Amino acid sequence: MNPSRVEVAWAKMPKGALGDSGDTIELVERPLGGLSLILADGQGSGPAARRISRLVAMKAVSLLADGSRDGAVARAVQDMLYTAREGRVTATLAILSADLHTKTAVIARNSPCPVVVRQEGVVFRIDGATDVIGTYRRTRPAITELPLGPDLVVATYSDGIAHAGRQWGKSLDWDVLDQELAALDVVHLGTWVQSVLDRALALDRGRPGDDLSVMAFGLVEDERPPLRWLRASIPS
Repeated sequence: MNPSRVEVAWAKMPKGALGDSGDTIELVERPLGGLSLILADGQGSGPAARRISRLVAMKAVSLLADGSRDGAVARAVQDMLYTAREGRVTATLAILSADLHTKTAVIARNSPCPVVVRQEGVVFRIDGATDVIGTYRRTRPAITELPLGPDLVVATYSDGIAHAGRQWGKSLDWDVLDQELAALDVVHLGTWVQSVLDRALALDRGRPGDDLSVMAFGLVEDERPPLRWLRASIPS
């Protein structure tokens, strides 16, 4: 694989556009090279859901930072939540990783929402039934590995995005979004991610019926020195 850079973007908005989001997104560097994005969605919304999603996400961060593999991380997080809350609380979990050691994209899902992938100019979805975590002792994640390559994009979102506009009989036009993703320059990944959230917010008439979250990473060929940077915008 030629020298490349991993671009990362995410956007989120709490239910009703007010208060605490029940979704947590975290970014962690992998000790052998690469990075992982984590999206946890706690049961319900508001502060209680926020506490659950933070518990789940930070446990995943700790294990990934220690070098645990994605599937083992997802199983350990599930066991932790099940034990800590005695099977009475659920959450969804998605881990998207660019593993530069194995040269693979690793996707671990315990979520009803699909993962959207662009590979070699083709956009497709990784979906299918997966159990949420926290309810059953033997819940396992769905794991997918793909080769890392130029212009690969991997994205996922929370159910607030999937259900945007439902109360008004509308939904996101994923055909249009897929067409945009197929033609997207990876350096503009943040613009595409923000556009997904903005359109979901518009469908909910500015007051989302659930927490909205979108996250993605993409690879772009890059010969520049190993400079890294991060830009964030967080309300106070």
